[in-house]
Amino acid sequence: MHTGEILLDKNQVLAALGELPDRVSSEELIERILFIKMIESRLLETAEVSNEQVMQMLRDTRQKKVAEVNRNA
Repeated sequence: MHTGEILLDKNQVLAALGELPDRVSSEELIERILFIKMIESRLLETAEVSNEQVMQMLRDTRQKKVAEVNRNA
């Protein structure tokens, strides 16, 4: 294990993956896991970053993902 590596809770990951459609690409799976990792990382930084900043980062990430999905539709 790398120093400072963010470990994810298995049940949390399984729950998040359970929200995906029955058939997804490997890219979508990786994106979902990386998104969970980003959230965990941001939670660890909450002492340094305000809640509003975290929420804005999540909104920005969601908007980018929605735009990407719409482009590919």
